[in-house]
Amino acid sequence: MSEKLIDLHTHTKYSDGELSPYDLIKLAIGKNIGTIAITDHDTVSGIRSLDKNSKDIVDSGIHIINGIELSAKVNHGNMHILGYGIDINNKHLLEKINEIKYNNIEFFLMLIDILERYYGIRFASRDIDEVIDNSNNLGRVDIAKLCIRYKYVCSVKEAFSKYLNEAYEKVRDKNKNMNYEECINLILESGGIPVLAHPKSLKLDGADFLYLLRNMIKEGLLGMEVYHSSHSYYEMEYYLNIANKYDLLISGGTDFHGMSIKPDIELGTGCKNNIKIKSLSILNNLK
Repeated sequence: MSEKLIDLHTHTKYSDGELSPYDLIKLAIGKNIGTIAITDHDTVSGIRSLDKNSKDIVDSGIHIINGIELSAKVNHGNMHILGYGIDINNKHLLEKINEIKYNNIEFFLMLIDILERYYGIRFASRDIDEVIDNSNNLGRVDIAKLCIRYKYVCSVKEAFSKYLNEAYEKVRDKNKNMNYEECINLILESGGIPVLAHPKSLKLDGADFLYLLRNMIKEGLLGMEVYHSSHSYYEMEYYLNIANKYDLLISGGTDFHGMSIKPDIELGTGCKNNIKIKSLSILNNLK
């Protein structure tokens, strides 16, 4: 077993992370990470911008995996599906990402409207336009940053707990995200491996979770993110047993965003060192 760490769930500033792809990789090298996947939300702009052949990256020997994290529309909880080893130049993938980008702008503006109508939170039009113009993939974190900028809250976490989680529920049914069947198919069409991200976020009990999981497997789901910063040791063991039972590939990662976004999550080691991954079965299927 390698002494190098593995982190297959990270985000850059091209979605809702803090660092550029290059700075993320430099941080990973400094933290003794040997294999990393960049899995920005609904975009591959970050991984496409990275020069994997730059001398310092090549000299470090770090293995960088192309990835994406797609948001799937569900009626309860949150569902994200990771795609690993995808062709980041796949025409259909890029067309769908572009469609998602415009859907996200529409949903972003819905949330802005909800914040004003229900909570009296107002932002100047020029600031809203600036965020839209400068973002590759709009999300609730962008609104959280506006809330901080306007001093409605002091942190991203506070923005979510105080306003954004509740605001999201008010317009959840208007979200135009793909369903999980479409997400899985898009990843497979792009030559990738579809993996259910942080299953805890589905907020389903045992029977309901297993029913959904079996249906996802029928649609082509190939793996599960067993190791994640939000999972307790008990939950990791629980998901590991389920993944093994259904012959799913095992994946894991920190879901690192950066200290200003998720200050309790460290690259490579998660929340309070709760994960230090050195082996994953999914890597046997990834070049």
